[in-house]
Amino acid sequence: MLTRTPARLTRVMAMAAVPLLLASCAATQSATAAAAKPAACTTRTSLGAVAGTADGDLCAYRGIPYAQSPTGANRFRPPKPVKPWKGTLAATDGRRVCPQERDELSEDYPDKSKTYLNEDCLRLNVWSPKPDGKRHPVIVFIHGGAARFGTANEPRYDGAKLAGHGDAVVVSINYRLGVFGWSELGGLDPSYRGSGNNGLRDQMTALTWVRDHIANFGGDPRDVTAMGESEGAFSISAMLATAHPERLFRRAILESGSGYLVHSPAYEKRIAAGFPAHSVAEMRRMSTADLLKLQDKALQAAPGVGAALYFGPYVDGKLVRHSVIDSVRRGNARGIDVLIGTNKDELNFFGQGSPQALDAVSKQADDFFPKELESRHAKISAAYHRGRSARDAGLAQFTDQGMRIPAIRLAEAQNRWRPTYLYQFNWSAPKGYGAVHTAELPFVFGSLRFTGILGGDEALKTDRARITRLSNQMVDAWTSFARTGDPSARRLVSRPAWPSYRPAQRSTMIWDLHPRVANDPRGAERRLWNGYPFVAIDPR
Repeated sequence: MLTRTPARLTRVMAMAAVPLLLASCAATQSATAAAAKPAACTTRTSLGAVAGTADGDLCAYRGIPYAQSPTGANRFRPPKPVKPWKGTLAATDGRRVCPQERDELSEDYPDKSKTYLNEDCLRLNVWSPKPDGKRHPVIVFIHGGAARFGTANEPRYDGAKLAGHGDAVVVSINYRLGVFGWSELGGLDPSYRGSGNNGLRDQMTALTWVRDHIANFGGDPRDVTAMGESEGAFSISAMLATAHPERLFRRAILESGSGYLVHSPAYEKRIAAGFPAHSVAEMRRMSTADLLKLQDKALQAAPGVGAALYFGPYVDGKLVRHSVIDSVRRGNARGIDVLIGTNKDELNFFGQGSPQALDAVSKQADDFFPKELESRHAKISAAYHRGRSARDAGLAQFTDQGMRIPAIRLAEAQNRWRPTYLYQFNWSAPKGYGAVHTAELPFVFGSLRFTGILGGDEALKTDRARITRLSNQMVDAWTSFARTGDPSARRLVSRPAWPSYRPAQRSTMIWDLHPRVANDPRGAERRLWNGYPFVAIDPR
């Protein structure tokens, strides 16, 4: 909410670590033998053996390094591939959290730590069916959190349900956050040019690791789906504007995020120019804790919802070569199937604390309104006020501009090349603030953990059967898409067929306790934005 701490504000459209038994600074990493681990959950890779643990019919591998530690000389540098290790890696570390101050209200951390300071965090988790000689589809999840918060090790992101239901291999990844992974330092030292996209490079390095090694875990490297929520979705959409994204994944699931929220070059330049540091050398000497303090100082220049956009991928002309929407329209992602959608009340997430907080978020809509549409501002605003209070009108307009309409535009652009599927998530807790940002996550993972969704736990207690059914339907659709590219091709539970998105019908799956397909929902408000391209964001 806007009246609380920055941690709560910056979660967008939002411990002591138990180390692996590795000598991470050695020339080659070593690991202890995984005695007492079930042989069925031990596999060999070109990097070395990995021992996981049995979880029913699955094997779980937690804390596998996919890159070298980004510390010392590697701090603020692009990730380097991990080196082979000796012996057997005991993949049982499910507590790595990249440096951040705990977001008490929005994240589902693996422990009770208040601050996380371990920069050696570039690890991933794998859930896979026990070895059966088959190649299974792969789902790689990239978490959200305004590029400042979150971890692959949140219990709500446990991949067991997706892996078990979809007979799939599920991977979740950590990546550098905040100043560590998303600060553009090229203006301070030209040798660090491009560092503002290092978090994106981390993710792409993890996807490369998946391509190279997932077959050892029963996955099919030719059938990888990249799935992200919020910042994770912004990042995957940015990858659609890189060279040959089809080499990293075959399909993409974008939840509450599109290429519109990738930074424009001008926006990134303004952020970098205002960053409160004198030199990279100074930053390299700082402790992890002091860098987090420097990060908080920087965010003072971006109050409210704006702080949620401070860090993230940007169009640098080299890695992310052009805006996402232009790249997709021209066919840069022509080999990738896309499933994309948003939640009905995304921006309400930031004002869940009180009606006053919701008012404050609503009023920020004008601060982000595109200057190119200023001549239409009054008309658009008046349309959203019809049948709504002033507060609800601002929130709906803000959600449409930031999330819903850009998702539609991306679906329109990609539909020219590959089947594309659009959804809107409408379920809301009866005593909550609507279908807020992140509300779909407990359903998609089947974890039914409602961290950050006010009223969610109470709703689960009183309506568990229907909530569980909706979750099963969404898990079924997501895993069907990952397996076939069609969310309706493999329906193991009863649910409506989901047509692909085409401009003639604009078929949209509405996820609620009774899912249904609607053609062009709220089409009149969609048309208000006609003609605006929704390229990389550049706030006023």
